[in-house]
Amino acid sequence: MSEFLFLAILFVVGSLLQNAGKRRRQRTGTLRGPAEAEPAGDGGVLEQFQKALEEMKQANEAANVDEDDEVEAVSREVLPDVRSLEDLSPRAERVVVDQDEAIEALGEKRLEWAEARARPLSREDHRAFDAKIRAPAVVAPAAPDRRAELRRMIVWQEVLGKPVSLRDREER
Repeated sequence: MSEFLFLAILFVVGSLLQNAGKRRRQRTGTLRGPAEAEPAGDGGVLEQFQKALEEMKQANEAANVDEDDEVEAVSREVLPDVRSLEDLSPRAERVVVDQDEAIEALGEKRLEWAEARARPLSREDHRAFDAKIRAPAVVAPAAPDRRAELRRMIVWQEVLGKPVSLRDREER
């Protein structure tokens, strides 16, 4: 166990050192280390670029194209659709919505309801209320615990299914 811990610590330290080196190279602007410099003579990037430039010059000379000739450039840019968002057409007058009458009607209904029930309670009213509060409460059945059901299904699938080593890659 201690050997595993030692190897894990070495791995973490090595990773940290490697990341620090990468960050240092990014800060200095060089993405390649000194050992990874351009190989000499086997077609480095700079040599390939110079070679491509020479080929282009030779192709231009062969086609007798003067550098002074103007070549018409075709723009592939899409010009933006510019339009004014200001709408200067006259707007219709605002319609004033007045709900005072509906509120007054609602208030009157509430007063009627309160007056219909605003009376002294009789002995029978008290007995009915007492029976109502002493009646056993109807308990709704609890909703099934979906997570627990899913957990049970997965466990049973693992117990009754194929062993992991015999499953196809798609089944894993």
